[in-house]
Parts: sequence; structure tokens; C-alpha cells
Amino acid sequence: MFDVELETARLRLRPYRPDDLDDLAVMFSDPVHMRWYPSPFTREETQAWMDRQGTRYQEDGFGLFIMELLEDGRFAGTAGPTIQDVDGERLVEIGWHVRPGLKGLGLAPEAGAASRDWVFESQDVDHVISLIRPENTGSVRVAEKLGFRIDRQTERAGFLHRVYRFDRTT
Repeated sequence: MFDVELETARLRLRPYRPDDLDDLAVMFSDPVHMRWYPSPFTREETQAWMDRQGTRYQEDGFGLFIMELLEDGRFAGTAGPTIQDVDGERLVEIGWHVRPGLKGLGLAPEAGAASRDWVFESQDVDHVISLIRPENTGSVRVAEKLGFRIDRQTERAGFLHRVYRFDRTT
């Protein structure tokens, strides 16, 4: 079972728990927040997202984290590593979703950096990626702040995505 917890200056990153459903469902049902996805998630789709994390924890040994604010334990979003199939290649992606109301505070780069560093410390990979639609300028800025560079483009769910890449330095 995946039981890793990470701390940053402002965040605790921990595995998903069943009681995260309400917070995730509110975030994933928000049409503005989910504008880069084909559609917002229903509560059932959010549960399926959570179930996929459990499968990832078991099969891959890791998956997304829940982000909590250290100051008060409030839900801040979700971030971390997942395995993605990109053009037939299994790659470790670092992704992030910051809860509406907390965007623009630097939480995504903070969680993304901690997740990226954890992957390089614990997994035998020479690089990580982030899949981002070109028009998603907020996520593009996060990837650039983290030092990711465009590697190539691919199509996912009928949408063009850039494959941002960050190489292990040591």
C-alpha cells in the first residue's frame, strides 16, 4: 500500500482516503476548474477517479496525493505522480489540480516540485513529464516554473497536448 507523506513549506501531501470524496467532488464538478477536461465530473466520476488512485497505489506503487494546507489541514487540491501512456510509452507524469479559491498562490509549483523530487528519489526513471493543453496557460506557467520544457505534442481525449519534460540531473 502507498503510504508516503511529503511536507513542503505550506503543504502536506498524502494518499487519498475515502473521506476525500466530498472535497474532490466539489473541485471536479466546477466547470471553470475543469475547462481543460472534456467535461466536469459527476460525483460518480469523481469516485471512479479516486478508485483509479487506489489501483495506481497497488499496481504502480504510487499515485496522486491529496494536498492539505499545513496551517489548518484544509483541502487544497491534488497533485503528484501517475503513470500515463503517451504514444505507446509508459511515462511518469507529474500533475496538479489546485482548489478554486487557492489558485495563484504558488501551491501547484510547490506540490509539483516535491512530487518530482520524490519520484527521482524513489523511482528508477530518468525523466518525468506533464501533459498540458497549449491553451491551459496556468498549467504551462507551473510547468515552466518547475523547469519543464516542451518535448513533443500528442493527442489525448481528442485534444492536442504538449508533453513537457524534466530530466533527472544526477
